[in-house]
Amino acid sequence: METEANRIRLLLFSPERRLLLFKHRHLRPDGGEEPSWVTIGGGREPGESIEQTALRELAEETGMTDVTLGPVVWYGEDCRRSAPWGRIHRELFVLAEAPHEALDTSGWTDGEREDIMETRWWTLDEICASDEVIYPPGLADLITPLLAGELPPEMLVLPPLLPEVQPQ
Repeated sequence: METEANRIRLLLFSPERRLLLFKHRHLRPDGGEEPSWVTIGGGREPGESIEQTALRELAEETGMTDVTLGPVVWYGEDCRRSAPWGRIHRELFVLAEAPHEALDTSGWTDGEREDIMETRWWTLDEICASDEVIYPPGLADLITPLLAGELPPEMLVLPPLLPEVQPQ
């Protein structure tokens, strides 16, 4: 699965144990907006390792270059929330520790500036209480053991996000 992954997502936790999420506009095929909160990360360039993609995405999206990367903890497939529609994004989720919560978004592309509506560091309680759409579905339950320092014994495979599957 690792060699098939075309996207790397980061579970970036701050020293305060808050998780960084970005609110994306997510345009549907009909042009309507379907905003949702997602972990940071992005596409894997040809020949890039998981670590190289993770570090590049971190620098581009947060300005951070001194993040501690942990293991890959989850794998997911998503064709629900991203253009080009119908494409399956095979995503690896990498655990990461930020040294602080200050963000520098000067590395964002024009597309990211148009698509990213908001950035926010979330506590577990805030994720649990939110009525907004957050991906992956069940994020609060998924990160609870990670926050307790419990890593899965093997990479967890998340249920696929197909067009007919709605987040809970």
